[in-house]
Amino acid sequence: MIRQVSVDDRLLHGQVAFYWTSYYNLDTILVLNDEAANDEFTKMILGLAKPREVRLQIAEVEAGFEIVQKQLESPENVLIIVGSLFDANQVLEHFHQLKTLNLGGLRMRPNGKILNERTALTSEDIAICRRLLERKITITVRHSPEVTESLLNENGLKQL
Repeated sequence: MIRQVSVDDRLLHGQVAFYWTSYYNLDTILVLNDEAANDEFTKMILGLAKPREVRLQIAEVEAGFEIVQKQLESPENVLIIVGSLFDANQVLEHFHQLKTLNLGGLRMRPNGKILNERTALTSEDIAICRRLLERKITITVRHSPEVTESLLNENGLKQL
């Protein structure tokens, strides 16, 4: 069962690895990221960041669709992490049964607009969020389970 799809440009780090793992009782963390899937050093670092008892899978975004399909029907608790809203949109367009997306962390980039202390959105990100909202995808903004969940909506996007 896919417990969450999350966008975090750092992919897998302490907050994700430990807080979300215990919150969802995760069996698997699936990182869908083209660069990470093709970089042995990054794969090694991500492997060190995960809890020992949790399996880590790393795949290119589109190549990972087969893994996602299997996990949808699995009793395992799975967290999908992507590094960008563009990648999240690809996953959510392909798997219409996934109806929520969490913005866990997107650092400031050129022309970014600050959403909160851990998330900045570019104009391209804002356009993707609008398309997701039009498709009735619920967008939450939480960097850890302890943070009160906030929802991103069209009004929030207009303020950016």
